[in-house]
Amino acid sequence: MVKIDTIDLGEFPLLLAPMEDVSDPPFRAVCKKNGADIMYTEFISSEGLIRDAAKSVEKLDIYDYERPIGIQIFGDKIDSMREAAAIAESAQPELVDINYGCPVKKVACKGAGAGILLDLPKMQEMTREIVNRVQLPVTVKTRLGWDEKTIKMA
Repeated sequence: MVKIDTIDLGEFPLLLAPMEDVSDPPFRAVCKKNGADIMYTEFISSEGLIRDAAKSVEKLDIYDYERPIGIQIFGDKIDSMREAAAIAESAQPELVDINYGCPVKKVACKGAGAGILLDLPKMQEMTREIVNRVQLPVTVKTRLGWDEKTIKMA
């Protein structure tokens, strides 16, 4: 049995990964209809959320038929990520997810997404701050390391 906190996902859950410009509400509806057990929104910029940017806020739209669902956020500033997590929580998803995996240059070069893997103490602090800020379970999408030389297995 796979569980995230109190969310029971069954023996072999099918998860829809958060994908920019893909996992929007219509796509999530198709995935849910075809057996997705849990889904995530597209990743949302923490800076966009805290500045109330329309494109970012629109990604908070979730519907009851999508549940359980997680809202994924990304960013490089701990304060912004902590506040964005609280904003995401107010949309009432089942969980908040942190993106530490996006390798796209415009994200990673700022120290967000996979870029934070170059600063593991900051990654740990950011995660701790987010977990302490919200009441929901927090999950993380990440990679083993920045490159083959930085993979940490323990």
